[in-house]
Amino acid sequence: MPGKYKYLKILSKKFLIKNYIKNKKSILKIAKLTNINRNTISRYLSLNGIEIRTKCKYLSFLNKNFFIKNYFKKKKSINQISKETGIVRSVIRDYTKRLNIKSRSSIEQKRISFLPKKFIITKNCLSFIDGSLLGDGSIPLNPYQREFSYTQGCKYKEYLKYVRKRLLRYGITSSPILTKWINDSRCKEGGYYESYLHTHRYETFKIFRERWYKNGIKRVPKDFQFTPDSLLQFYLSDGNFYREIRLCSSFSIKDAKFLRKLFIKNLKITPRLITSPWMKGKADLAIKKSDIPKFLNYIGKCPIRCYQYKWHDNEPSEKRLERNKRAREVYHLKRQHLIKT
Repeated sequence: MPGKYKYLKILSKKFLIKNYIKNKKSILKIAKLTNINRNTISRYLSLNGIEIRTKCKYLSFLNKNFFIKNYFKKKKSINQISKETGIVRSVIRDYTKRLNIKSRSSIEQKRISFLPKKFIITKNCLSFIDGSLLGDGSIPLNPYQREFSYTQGCKYKEYLKYVRKRLLRYGITSSPILTKWINDSRCKEGGYYESYLHTHRYETFKIFRERWYKNGIKRVPKDFQFTPDSLLQFYLSDGNFYREIRLCSSFSIKDAKFLRKLFIKNLKITPRLITSPWMKGKADLAIKKSDIPKFLNYIGKCPIRCYQYKWHDNEPSEKRLERNKRAREVYHLKRQHLIKT
């Protein structure tokens, strides 16, 4: 093996002890002196049983007490320690390994550096969010189960701006509203524009997530806030007025019956339960025409222009006249039949 140890005469044990240990020259200086690669010199030091010095010029400063104080007690990140000390991050990480200090993961550090946001749940805030969640609003599942956000989609950007403004009133900030084209063959134009609202993540939304999503399924909570504002938000996002007011709850029949009880108790209105096979165990609520003025008076005026059409009957006048005409004909036929009998 002559090629492997060709520098054995030059890099002898005596030479290495003299220069590396006694004169305390670095491997780099010895490499320049002998014109031999640094890796080769390191290999010959190990071969001769000479312990290689490590870069410990910060050892007196970056000791275990320093890391206990700053990294564990004050919970500073390696980046923060690097900026404060002026020492490169890789060197600080090297010292943590040398001192057997377990580094935090990036997720753990984010949880420490960026404390979870919170907002105060007032009566108005609770009522507004409950009504929105009864409609099209949702609080999606977060894989980390720590902070949650509120999301809502709608074809009217004006409505989402209104929701965003209301949430901001309660200290809840949101990302910019995004709009995208949705392909749909049922539409004349082959699709439509849909806008989306996403709030920033808040730890407080966990309370709403736990109330509304039992076992991951959206359910109406027993402590639902039945107020004019909650019903207004429900009607804006999931209601329509065509001959009668229909509230598309998209909840189970059990939840729809629970909502009906709340209507009877608070408004003295008895909505009709609408079910069908294609609804797959879900039910809607329908308010008859005689009770509509009471309902609209309870929720108040429409706060936005894009949904003002929901405050009057949207059945075309031609169809209404035709329906009334048929009803009169049926009435007269029944009356004639009774006279004959």
